Amino acid sequence: MKKIVLTNLFIVFLLFLFNGIHAQTPQPKLDQLKLIQQLVGNWKMDINNDTAFIIEMELMGKSIIETDYLVVKGKKEFDSKWTYGYSPETDQFKFFAVYPNGECQTWLGSFTSEKKWEQKMVQDFNPDKVLMKAELNFVTPDTYTAFQMKPNGEKISKEFKATRIKN
Repeated sequence: MKKIVLTNLFIVFLLFLFNGIHAQTPQPKLDQLKLIQQLVGNWKMDINNDTAFIIEMELMGKSIIETDYLVVKGKKEFDSKWTYGYSPETDQFKFFAVYPNGECQTWLGSFTSEKKWEQKMVQDFNPDKVLMKAELNFVTPDTYTAFQMKPNGEKISKEFKATRIKN
């Protein structure tokens, strides 16, 4: 009887061991530098009937330069400039935004799937001090949707649709 109990305990132990090993199989790492190239180009996001947001994203080596414009009733005005740099240590992009009024923001972002980009506005690049979040989801190579959230994930904006501007 003792031998049967010990044998069963050993079998149960092996089952847990192999199940634990299987459950800890790492997922393949996403190639952030390749995926970010989906964003390169010019994009238009209609805000309302007479207002649009234009996003120009340019690849510069392993960095991205983004320039944003607000177009109201056909008049195009500079909105902001963003610089993105990839951090291999954290496998994410760190980016900095500056506005004409002198305001600036620091952000962290990365692809969490082939088609989903998540970013967090943080205080001085500190990932523990999240001020706001945003999410972008590719619908097609030329269309994505985006929205903003509070740090707890509650949506604070409607979902906007961006389309690639063909040159």
